[in-house]
Amino acid sequence: MRPRIGQTNVPTDSRKWTMGIVRWVGMKKAAQHGSSRGHGQRGFTLVEVIVVLSVVLLLTGIAVPMLSSYMEDGRRARAEAECKVIGAAVTSFYKDVGVFPSRNSAGTNNVVQVLFTSATRPTVNPFNANHAWITAGMSATTGDVMNNHLGVNRPQGATAAAAIYPTTGTSRWRGPYQNGDAPLDPWGRPYVVNVQSGWSPNATNFKRLWVLSAGSNGIIDTVATATATTNPAGDDIAFLVYQRQ
Repeated sequence: MRPRIGQTNVPTDSRKWTMGIVRWVGMKKAAQHGSSRGHGQRGFTLVEVIVVLSVVLLLTGIAVPMLSSYMEDGRRARAEAECKVIGAAVTSFYKDVGVFPSRNSAGTNNVVQVLFTSATRPTVNPFNANHAWITAGMSATTGDVMNNHLGVNRPQGATAAAAIYPTTGTSRWRGPYQNGDAPLDPWGRPYVVNVQSGWSPNATNFKRLWVLSAGSNGIIDTVATATATTNPAGDDIAFLVYQRQ
């Protein structure tokens, strides 16, 4: 028969072979697509997990020391600021009363040598080593907490009118000089105020009155004699309130 227009005269076997090739190519592409999709959805290999963990550990090793350093810098900055605030309160007290906060429970000025900012006078050393200021501050005779002088008018816990600071006259107690209890330092230990340097008659020693934190090591490294040239030592953080001539 003569072929119609638009009709290709191809043997039946040839058409079957061609269709087979088309189907094979289609199946190959589908298999490749399925394999690619399956590859995208597979889990992490052991090598990939190890690499990720290694990167995380590396970043942690870098970040943790940096974070610790920033936190320590923040503690020191806070201690410096609090030393200045406490020093300003002690100075205000001195301007009003005419003496530094050193009265004992009997009403005698210039007896107390060291004040702590703790809520009560400690009976166990709160620091990591002993020091003359700690010994004086823990003594019932030469030590007291700052709140008894600057927060309330009860030196060494005194309640008798004759024992407290004067509340009338030109030189009198006009407190409180602090808002609430004086704080502990950022490491949980009391600030130390060596008020003895404000009244001692010693010609050489006890010249400088400090508000001091023992710092992160909890050891007071500054020498207790506090001469005219004494400066904070070690990692102590201190604010100079007064220097006696």
